[in-house]
Amino acid sequence: MIKDIITYLEQRRTRMEMRAVHETIEGPFAIGEDLAVYGLITQGAALQGGVKMVLHGTIGGDLTVEPGARAIIHGTVAGRIYNKGGRVELFGMAAAVENLSPDAATIIDGAAHVLRGRRLETVR
Repeated sequence: MIKDIITYLEQRRTRMEMRAVHETIEGPFAIGEDLAVYGLITQGAALQGGVKMVLHGTIGGDLTVEPGARAIIHGTVAGRIYNKGGRVELFGMAAAVENLSPDAATIIDGAAHVLRGRRLETVR
């Protein structure tokens, strides 16, 4: 029983760890690990399934959120956010937001800025 508790706590600690990036990353960039971005991703980025990203910096193009991924955006996405079935929480700024799947969940805070429109209904 104690071994099970230790294993559980180790797995939980591993899930809670997130690498922080403060520099410029040349895009397009495929994000395959939990990441906190404080710098700049040039062009665009794709957030792979099962991965969490917290953006405090800037993505210089579009952001694609794959099924099962989670994006928490406090910074800026200069292009569109395409949600293909993940979870997007927008507190910052994006050019536009579009849900592309019935499984897509997008939350836009009242203080967030969407410059060119919101298309949150499912596109078929």
